[in-house]
Amino acid sequence: IDELYASKARHDERCAQDAKLLRETVEQHLYSYLNTKYGLKQLITRDVDACLDAVRRFSAEDNDVATFGAILRNEVDEPFRLVQRQLKETVRALLTAHLKGRHPHKSDAQVESAVLA
Repeated sequence: IDELYASKARHDERCAQDAKLLRETVEQHLYSYLNTKYGLKQLITRDVDACLDAVRRFSAEDNDVATFGAILRNEVDEPFRLVQRQLKETVRALLTAHLKGRHPHKSDAQVESAVLA
């Protein structure tokens, strides 16, 4: 997922610099990305099917996968993933600060371990 997002960001940058290039949705870019990577229709189809299957299977367990699926289906805007990432970082920082306040004698490593648990 991160590899596809990075490739999409590079493509969007090229589009911003060259007005002749058309922007792609994440779904369109998935096909373009795999076409560039493999070039064979059978491999592209296989990996798209595997990706969609994985999204269906793991969306209930992993919020990042659920967000990717929603972006892929154009249910939310692409920049939402950045908002989600910032929200996760903020919650993590607040939890870390809260745990340090409640347990001032614990080391940073112990607090970080508790945050990750």
